[in-house]
Amino acid sequence: MTAIGGARDTLLQATAERFSTTADGKAILLAGSTPVFRVNSAGAGAPGSIAITAKPVNVVGDIVFSVSAGTQLTVNGNVATVDFASMTTDTALVQARIREFGVDYVANYMISKVFDGINGDTGLAGLNTGQAFAYKRAAAAPTDSPGDVIFTFATGSITTPAGNDLANGWSKNIPAGSTPLYVRVAAASSRNATDNIVANEWAGAVQLAKDGAAGANGSNGANGVDGLNVAPVRIYQRGATNIAPPLPSAACTFTFATGALVGLNNGWSAQVPTAGGAYLFTSGATAASRGATDDIPASEWAAAARLAADGATGQRGTVTVTAPGYSAWSDASAVYELGHAGYGAPINRDVVTLYDATHAVTKYFDNGEWLVLGTVFDGNLLVDGSVAAKALSVDNLAAISAILGNVVAGDLYGTTLHGGAGYPTNNYWWPSNGGSGFHLSAQGLLIGNPRVPGGFFQMSSTGYFEMPGFTVTPGSAGVPSVARFSGELVAATGTFGLIRSAASGQRAEFDGNGTRAYYANGQLAARFGAW
Repeated sequence: MTAIGGARDTLLQATAERFSTTADGKAILLAGSTPVFRVNSAGAGAPGSIAITAKPVNVVGDIVFSVSAGTQLTVNGNVATVDFASMTTDTALVQARIREFGVDYVANYMISKVFDGINGDTGLAGLNTGQAFAYKRAAAAPTDSPGDVIFTFATGSITTPAGNDLANGWSKNIPAGSTPLYVRVAAASSRNATDNIVANEWAGAVQLAKDGAAGANGSNGANGVDGLNVAPVRIYQRGATNIAPPLPSAACTFTFATGALVGLNNGWSAQVPTAGGAYLFTSGATAASRGATDDIPASEWAAAARLAADGATGQRGTVTVTAPGYSAWSDASAVYELGHAGYGAPINRDVVTLYDATHAVTKYFDNGEWLVLGTVFDGNLLVDGSVAAKALSVDNLAAISAILGNVVAGDLYGTTLHGGAGYPTNNYWWPSNGGSGFHLSAQGLLIGNPRVPGGFFQMSSTGYFEMPGFTVTPGSAGVPSVARFSGELVAATGTFGLIRSAASGQRAEFDGNGTRAYYANGQLAARFGAW
């Protein structure tokens, strides 16, 4: 941090404390109509706006509202309103402040967007439905069946078997004759282009018409029978798995006038249930009768098919809960109040305020801990040199560009330190732009620029060491290390070992007294006294 200097910094240092506890019984509380905007899959939010009301407790003064960046606020007296359309971030922190006698009393209210859960699996294709009719003339109601058939939805007719004839003398079209005419009806239901109707799915035979008896001496003949009532009937049931439940096992009665169906069992109902599992199944039958009702036996219900499945439930958004009657903070009480409000266990960034007439504490939940909720400032409002904190805890610290002053750090885990215009990247090599600087990484240390005479120093992680006039190259198995020195060795004392010249068979030997001998081809060529 920069040192305090200048009139403005001096005034800031001399002001009263910016925040205070509420031990003196003074506070400001915030209550909102709801802490969340629900966002549907189309991006629309509800409600359209959220109103937050500030309530001073034993404190008098003007209420000043502010909101975190990315959101606009409309203020009317002690009520601040956030419109969904003006909230560009997923969360927004609304703050109310009252200053009394140089002391700021502050309250915070967190607003979050809660997004709908992820889309569920793509639903199955819709059901095609239709009705198949079979006709037969007989003196009495027949009990036999038209048999198994295939119904094609595109044509609305039975296509298998081909032609007009069905099993047991039944036909697709009304046959000629004067004998009473009977009809049987079956419901067709399938996600495919056709449906297989088995023999037991046909409704019971109902007399459709008969010729009237001729009247005597030209009188009118007998009246015809009543018309036929026909209606498709569907039933529904939910289940916890995608395995279809058993069909009804009891006969049911359908009333044509009201559409009511009674007598269902095995968990089936005539309306779509709202509970019972994520998977919705359906079955169908056909009611056909000349009367006001029709009895549907259990054998006439078509095989159950899955109609729909619920999508996956998404995680709720963060919430803000305020609870009175607490003279001290308790983590357990905060968890209880969240559950009591219907939100279940806490998730990261949930905010809870516990308070009474003389005490108020607001904390937020973060990775298993309840932390004191401080104040969020817009960075554009901060005065240079005025920020001080004991700790900084963030999920991600990135995209920082700053000139740092005095920094005292613990363990730093990094990849590269490099400075100066000559080292613009983190590559381990001398600068390519002629500049000077330093590079420090796991690969080694580079200082300066070798293009400048005598202006560099290098020490690598492999043991290589070099500076102008002196080089040490590490050896390996069977190969000794090599040291090279150029220049003048001044005021050196001690005992020196063998120093060979570059020429083969030549060497010079020195001892601590300065005596030196010169050898050529292994023979003493000269000896010199002390220098």
